[in-house]
Amino acid sequence: MTDSSPYINMDASAEAKRYRSEFWIMAVAFGCNHATVTTPLQFATSVLTKQVGYASNLSLYFGTFLCSLFFANVMFAKLGSKNGLSLAMSLYTVYSGTFGLAIFLCPDKTATGTCIEGSATGAMWFVAIFGGTVGGIGAGLLWTCQGAFYSLVCEKIAVLENRSKDEVTAEFGGTFGLIFLSFEAGVRAMTSVLTGPAGIGLGLQEWIAFAIWTLAALISTIGFHVSSTDLTPPETQSGGGMTDKLMAAVSLWKDPKLWLLQVTNITFGFAAAYNGGYVNSNITSVALKKQGGATFLGYGGAVLSLLAAVLAKVAGPVAAKVGKGPVVAAGSVAFMLIAILSYVMRSDPEAYGFSVLIFFVLMGMGRAVYESTNKAIFADFFPGPKAPGAFANVFVFGTLASVITYGLGLAAGSDQDAPEYTVMFVCLLFFAAVTLPCYLVAGRMKKAEDEMAVLHGQPLRGEVSMQN
Repeated sequence: MTDSSPYINMDASAEAKRYRSEFWIMAVAFGCNHATVTTPLQFATSVLTKQVGYASNLSLYFGTFLCSLFFANVMFAKLGSKNGLSLAMSLYTVYSGTFGLAIFLCPDKTATGTCIEGSATGAMWFVAIFGGTVGGIGAGLLWTCQGAFYSLVCEKIAVLENRSKDEVTAEFGGTFGLIFLSFEAGVRAMTSVLTGPAGIGLGLQEWIAFAIWTLAALISTIGFHVSSTDLTPPETQSGGGMTDKLMAAVSLWKDPKLWLLQVTNITFGFAAAYNGGYVNSNITSVALKKQGGATFLGYGGAVLSLLAAVLAKVAGPVAAKVGKGPVVAAGSVAFMLIAILSYVMRSDPEAYGFSVLIFFVLMGMGRAVYESTNKAIFADFFPGPKAPGAFANVFVFGTLASVITYGLGLAAGSDQDAPEYTVMFVCLLFFAAVTLPCYLVAGRMKKAEDEMAVLHGQPLRGEVSMQN
């Protein structure tokens, strides 16, 4: 198949520059838009009632799970990367707006900004769950399109600049992580600046802050759609029937390497929901109630995102130099420590004060690995036409773990000693412990497959050419 890129007649240097330019347009617009969604997740169980917060986050992750598994590849095939990302970012905008509306519908709040149990109206429940579902559908499509786009750009740059694909995926993974996590850090910090009490903020109501972020999400969506070019490879849009597109994610399940690599995504899914739900509402906001409680979470979340942004950029060259295994190991240790320290601190959070900021630091470390090195690994293992299905699977399994966690939290309610929380703790600890061994086994399997391919004169799995 010949390449029908709009830049095929340019010389290699100019063409590589255009691919880099398209990458930056996507990364900046994506970063601004995505920050308006991850910020509500950070605040949900602390500014809404715990029950409504868990329900909202559960509906978002369940929507992401269903969309990633069944619909994202069909939508990607029909829309392409540009229109798919534009639609997904529009759905994110709706979610950000409905989250602000859900906060507005809460009539009674505590001094630290948490909605009082029992005061939530039926409208607040409906708006929170509806918005979460819409946002989840957007997330499933967004990350599938972004993953396919990322894989395509890395493949093309590797060829045009005569570099190894592993080196390019490490570079672009770190750069992308730095950009979108920096936006996230800024939005989270500004949320606390806008809503914090006198001395640490401007004292605005939370719904006003999220109305501002909804406008920012809308502007980033329009900006991306106007400025970008659709780089979707033609084989993604034309190859295979509708059933093939529908089952693109499931069709990869027969590859044992996919299951081994999914452990990282499962670990992250448990960690993100456990840290954002249980830890934030039962440990962090309690320990920091003198500093604003739920309101202070924005500053902590900003620390998390900023640290993740810096480390994501560092992870790229480190992975290129020493391999991706040591980076994966560092991330898994960070996730294990979140589980262990939460167990230690849960009995008397107030005694630990600012020490609870360690949860933001550890989550930032783990997330840096997940957002950069982990996704680079999937681009290495599943290049070309397999990329959309592979990246859909990244979010199928990660969001499923979060769905389970938020479901357990919803069932546990306000009882922080409920057995459901013990199940969360055990799952996080177990999957974090087996992350590195599973990655190493997958790497050995890929190496054996590559050696067999060379023996039989076939191209390696990661090799690409301008005809691919």
